[in-house]
Amino acid sequence: MLRLTSVCVFLFSALSVSVDSGYSFGAVGLLLSSACLSWKRPRLGLQRQDWTLIAVLLAYFSVLVANMAYHGDPGREFDMPLRALLVVPVLLLLLAYPPRPAAWWGGVAVGAIAGAALALWQFTMQDMVRPQGSTSNAIHYGNVSMLLGMLSLAGLEWARTQRRALAWCALLLAGCLAGVFGSILSGSRGGWIALPVCVLIIAMHNARAHGKRYLVITLSTMALLMVTAYYVPHSPIRERAAMAVTEVEKMNDPANATTSIGQRFEAWHTALLLSTEHPLLGIGRNGYLDEKKQWVREGKMGPDTSEATNAHNDYLDVLVKRGVIGLLALFGLFLLPLYLFGRALRHGAATAHPYALGGVVLCVCYIIFGMTTSSLTLNIGIIMLVFPMAMQWALLRHAQRGA
Repeated sequence: MLRLTSVCVFLFSALSVSVDSGYSFGAVGLLLSSACLSWKRPRLGLQRQDWTLIAVLLAYFSVLVANMAYHGDPGREFDMPLRALLVVPVLLLLLAYPPRPAAWWGGVAVGAIAGAALALWQFTMQDMVRPQGSTSNAIHYGNVSMLLGMLSLAGLEWARTQRRALAWCALLLAGCLAGVFGSILSGSRGGWIALPVCVLIIAMHNARAHGKRYLVITLSTMALLMVTAYYVPHSPIRERAAMAVTEVEKMNDPANATTSIGQRFEAWHTALLLSTEHPLLGIGRNGYLDEKKQWVREGKMGPDTSEATNAHNDYLDVLVKRGVIGLLALFGLFLLPLYLFGRALRHGAATAHPYALGGVVLCVCYIIFGMTTSSLTLNIGIIMLVFPMAMQWALLRHAQRGA
């Protein structure tokens, strides 16, 4: 069983953005394998923090599904929160039969490299202005690519302790660079914000062991690389940044509502205003779309923005559709796991630190991604949050038990 969970964990990340729905191979494999818990009945030894994580996942599922049923939303809306329920037996399986750490870190690095290779091929051979890997949208590819890159960077602490430390460090460093490169190539500006934040978190953690000089060197290197990436010829960063500045400067121009930033601001403004009508439970998906159509007829918003089924922001989207109660469930999904991983990073065994750091990076990335897009309304968005959360938590708990 340990070999099976390791293979599934590796495939989950390794195929995530280079094969259509590639993350499903590992996820489905783990879900089907969790059925063995019904007859093997392994001793799990669950502790309070395990129950806390399980409760967070179940609460998110229960609150959103109850709200969707209350508003009579379409059945397909139930698919996304259902992932939070389905990952619970997977978490129990991984706690009972934890995968090999090499399967997790190797899959993360390979996934970032494979995704970047596909994106580069799309950019150079298919003349795709904004490559999207195997996903349906450049934004979501760019965000997942950045996530894989930052997780690879977090894994360097684990790599340095391995027998083949040089090879593992080289692979994970390549995964980090590939993940960042893929995100830059996609032109997904919102995901770029996660880069300095995650690097700072990782550098501050490592500075505890290596001194402040390590922090200064790391941040200086990051600044140098960012400046270089900005000034290289035909830099996607410079082009997208210039476009963003131009769009912001024209915010008072009604025609700007057709641009990327203009549509986002209009979507955020609309969601915020609509959320005041029913602040506790929201207005549901159908109510949100109906209200936007009414606003278009009244000339209060442009037709381009009204076609989107979400608010381009996880927090405003759940607030307008699910109300304050739904927003609290979302905060719980982000912040309670962040607290659990953060506490393990500060006070846990050293062998558990890489997984705790990876968990912090995962939560921070999604907190940032959610500011500029609705990640959790798509399959890849919710799956790439809850499954890696379960995988890293299981590895963390295994490391704690072995310490």
